[in-house]
Amino acid sequence: MQLSIVNPFEHDGRWYKSNLHSHTTTSDGDATVEQRVQQYREQGYHILAITDHDQTNDIEGLSTEELLVVSGMETHPLCPGHYERYHLTCLNVPHGFEIPEEADVNARIGLVKEAGGEVVLSHPYWSGLDINHLLAVRGNIAIEVFNAACTRFGKGFSSVHWDNLLNQGRVIPAIAVDDTHRGRDIFMGWTMIKAEELTVGAVMEALRRGCFYTSCGPVIEDLRIDDGKVVLRCSRVVEVHFVCSSWRGRSFFTDGGEDMTRAEFELKEKAGFVRVEVVDRKGKRAWTNPLIV
Repeated sequence: MQLSIVNPFEHDGRWYKSNLHSHTTTSDGDATVEQRVQQYREQGYHILAITDHDQTNDIEGLSTEELLVVSGMETHPLCPGHYERYHLTCLNVPHGFEIPEEADVNARIGLVKEAGGEVVLSHPYWSGLDINHLLAVRGNIAIEVFNAACTRFGKGFSSVHWDNLLNQGRVIPAIAVDDTHRGRDIFMGWTMIKAEELTVGAVMEALRRGCFYTSCGPVIEDLRIDDGKVVLRCSRVVEVHFVCSSWRGRSFFTDGGEDMTRAEFELKEKAGFVRVEVVDRKGKRAWTNPLIV
């Protein structure tokens, strides 16, 4: 199924900073659910999903007007060939939700959807997934392009996996997450969701539509396609990459000059899609979702 991705910069709503992948002492994290919620509340986050391994948590009473806590879990079906495992972050599943061990990846996604939730394919680089593994998955609403916990293994970025899917015609959004367990993997990657209000329903609808961008630091202020030209406005960066199908994109660099806050690129014929990736002076990145052109 082809997702229909919107341009969040052309839609009304408010931006909400979110971490959609985190663990607690319910599984293998170093903080209780209450402690984890407090950590993200103190950092000014608006949305936090608690996604412990194969277990849900009772989050009743933890949300406030400033922070929405979303019930979730992480599940790990075998890949085709039974060699590696997928890691699926399940969002908005009810407390007590369970998945049969024999259910394969697509059956699990179907069960999550039946329960009112959605699935993100987690850290494909760290998981050792190839393009055949990725194409076998159906119904997930996003893929993780950055995972902070996986930087401890040198495999935090999965942009190549994302682009391989895009080049195969699987146009799908991507998110950045902490996958918080312990130590340094906290407050490193987030997803800026543009939703009408801070409710589970509005946030889930925004996620389904791809109405968000994702970051480790830089701010994307605007992105438009006008008469065949892509125009970007952002916080101060030193690199801007317009990524399209195959070789059809282009990159811009300051080469030691002044930082950029604006860049534009005239799309080539058969560009297919365009996503933008920016890098600031600290090496921090931000990503827009791909738009079909």
